[in-house]
Amino acid sequence: MRPSDKPSPVHRVVVYYQTQYPEINIDWKLDFLMMKMTKYLSPIPLIGLASHLIVSAFHLDGNDNIIYLNKDPPHHASYVRMWRDIARMQGSGVKVIGMLGGASDSSFKNLKDNFGDWYKKLLECIKEYRLDGFDLAIKEKVDLDVVVKLIQNLRANFGVDFIITLAPVASALMGGEDSVSGLTYSDIESSYGDQIDWYNVQFYLDSTTTASQDTIATVYTDIVDKCPLDPGQMVISTTTALLYKPGFTKLDVVRTNVGELLQKYGHCFGGIAGWEYANSMPDRTVYWTWAAQMKAVMDNWKASR
Repeated sequence: MRPSDKPSPVHRVVVYYQTQYPEINIDWKLDFLMMKMTKYLSPIPLIGLASHLIVSAFHLDGNDNIIYLNKDPPHHASYVRMWRDIARMQGSGVKVIGMLGGASDSSFKNLKDNFGDWYKKLLECIKEYRLDGFDLAIKEKVDLDVVVKLIQNLRANFGVDFIITLAPVASALMGGEDSVSGLTYSDIESSYGDQIDWYNVQFYLDSTTTASQDTIATVYTDIVDKCPLDPGQMVISTTTALLYKPGFTKLDVVRTNVGELLQKYGHCFGGIAGWEYANSMPDRTVYWTWAAQMKAVMDNWKASR
């Protein structure tokens, strides 16, 4: 595909934001005393760098029959500052999306068992916190009908501007059934792709790409050609720090692969996502530098042609 010279609507820099209170070590100058404390991590520095912030992770808890954001309900006092900061980000043009699901989750099973009640709670949550969309990270066995019903209902209720994304591993878009969810994403794309804005494709937790870290661009191109999938609908999702294992890819390798794909697809390239904001490299104390470097690669791709 010949790179386009038109302004890009899809060079996304997406940042996942799960840890609002990362641990910090406080050394009281006593060898035997080291205290672990937490400090609020504001997403505000991402304004002007990230195009999308994904607040993670919402869970439909069947035991308490309420929606949780990580370990607490989203209205918990610990999230007051976060929601205030998020409103400021949205006012600056950043789209804020919620992530539903993730590891060790049963949200989609609960949806299947009682769709009406859970969907009503989800609607209320989206409206109360003015979310711009939802990222569906399906890490449990689920019936396709449940996923389609959720997507179609969200689209009907919130319209075309509401962002709906899915977060499969890379191999799940290369044909065949996803071993985790049991879904066949190539079939989802062919039948319902017009209702999905893009895929945050995980190039980690996946032997397809972790075996050779310089194969990201190759696998990305294979998915574009064989799924098939418009490159504007595929965002490369990587981990941002070595501690987020397995599948960590060094920052220079990510930049090289993104640069190669920008040369190939130009303004049609879908973008890059990072899990997660906390502890992001190259500077784990200045969390926004990962997003800054990714945005620089996006903005300067023509200069390297």
